[in-house]
Amino acid sequence: MSRRRIATLLASCGVLLAAPHALPAQAAPSSADRAVAPLRAEVHPLIRGVVVDQDGDPVDDVEVQATKADGTEQASALTYASDREDGPQHGYFFLEVTKGTYTVTLSKKGYKTVEYDAGTISKRGQKVSMGELVIKKVAADTDTKAALKKATVTTKQHGEVTVTVSSKGAKPLGDIEIREGKHAVGDGTLRKSDGGTVTIELDKLPKGEHELKAYFLGSAGFKASSSKAFTLTVVKPRR
Repeated sequence: MSRRRIATLLASCGVLLAAPHALPAQAAPSSADRAVAPLRAEVHPLIRGVVVDQDGDPVDDVEVQATKADGTEQASALTYASDREDGPQHGYFFLEVTKGTYTVTLSKKGYKTVEYDAGTISKRGQKVSMGELVIKKVAADTDTKAALKKATVTTKQHGEVTVTVSSKGAKPLGDIEIREGKHAVGDGTLRKSDGGTVTIELDKLPKGEHELKAYFLGSAGFKASSSKAFTLTVVKPRR
């Protein structure tokens, strides 16, 4: 075979081998295609809201459970906390659900479990905003103790009583009354800065022995309680 003939055959083979690489490549997605792609993704309905206590303060780490009318538990989440004390995320939640009729249950240790009607989800991408949902603190037991600063005062003096109210895990806040029978002869308020103890000034009382008791009137999250009876002696001043 002549050299020209061999060269012609090799050239022909070369064209055949190169031919597949010469085929046009598949076009890459355009920027317009990439922009449209997310819109084709499934958009789930949402149930959202903010959980607060009976004082209106947001509550973090509340378990929020969305349940369908047939009893199927669809979604759950904890209410958000924030890195900042005044952060806007406190108490916020959202639940990604499907179409159906829902109730939302709130639960947390130390609070009373409560259920709310979330209505019906009927549309793709529907958002149900439930606003503020209240979860109430379970009232804790308290113990009230009282002691007179002076066991005897004159009719021209005000008696003073030191009252301490305690509870497991927290310092109760709220109003206190000192009563003789059903009649209040002094009152005060336990504030956060008091650390559970407050001194109450009594009304001026007539001469005699007065059997008194201190009453903590209770507040959000704390039950009312009273102290043991104690006696204040009131005498006439010396001339």
